[in-house]
Formats: sequence, structure tokens, C-alpha cells
Amino acid sequence: MEIALLKSRLAELEDRNRRSYLRIVGLPEGTEGGDPIDFLQKSLPMWLSSLTGPIEIERAHRIYDGSSARRDRPRTFIFKLLRYTDRQLILRAARNVATPPRLDGSSLLFFPDYSAFTAQRRKCFAPVQKSLRQLGVQNFLLYPAKLKIIHNGQPSMFDSAKEAERFVLGLSNTQSMD
Repeated sequence: MEIALLKSRLAELEDRNRRSYLRIVGLPEGTEGGDPIDFLQKSLPMWLSSLTGPIEIERAHRIYDGSSARRDRPRTFIFKLLRYTDRQLILRAARNVATPPRLDGSSLLFFPDYSAFTAQRRKCFAPVQKSLRQLGVQNFLLYPAKLKIIHNGQPSMFDSAKEAERFVLGLSNTQSMD
């Protein structure tokens, strides 16, 4: 029990340290050239037209994925913003566009950066979220790893994927009876 508590606290500290970081998935390799910060400062307003004003970026680089042999998809691009509010503006703008921005035929997806522990906990909800999307039920993840489902105007919160799966099964059975 104590080890689990320590892991949770460590993950929270790591997440707080990463709170101004964002990840871009799908950015083709080498697109950023020799100056990734300048590239982002010029490209972000083009990709996300609702962004106005300067966005200050402290650092930007690609993440080593652990395998130099995996070149079937580009490595994740990560950058640290000076202000947390800019991070939130970018995430909101990326969420509100009709279609994800594209570059050289690749869709660009924006994600917050979390510790490996938190990312794994959030990943457990992916199959449930897929089922909910297929059923047309509004859902989203809250920090650190809680699934909020809004069905018939009623919100429901789940701390574990198993609980959420049981709820989705109940919804599926209800909808198949109709």
C-alpha cells in the first residue's frame, strides 16, 4: 500500500513539472529544421487559426522512442511553453477545429504531456472511450485518470476502466432493447 501511495505522489510531482508541456503526434520528421522553437512559433497560428498573439516557447525537441529501428511513424514532438495558459489555449483550439491540422498529408494531434504512470492509467480507458464514441455518448478524461460520461444529461464519474466498462455494457444492453 505504501509503495502505491509513493508511486502516486511521484507521478503527481512529475505531472506538475510537465504541466506546461505539450506533445504533437504526427509531425513529419525533419519538418522543424534547425530551429524547432521558431518553427512552432510560426506554424501554430497557421495550424490553429484561433490562436492570436505571441506564444512563448522555452524548449522544443523530438522524443527518443526507445527504438531506432521504428521509423514507420515520426517520433513525438514535445515542447514547453512559458505559460500554462498558452498550453490551455492551444489544447482548446486543437479540440475545437473541425478537422485536425495537416502537414504533408499527416494529421497533427495535440496532447498534454503526462508522466508514464499517469499516461498508463489514462490509456486503460481507451477501449471504453471508443465504445462510448460508437454509441454516441459524450465522454472525456479528467486529470489524473477519471472518466466522465454524460448520458441523458446525467454525469457519471469512474476511477477505473472496469467500472466504466460495466456502465457501458448496461448502456449497450439498454440501446439494443430499444
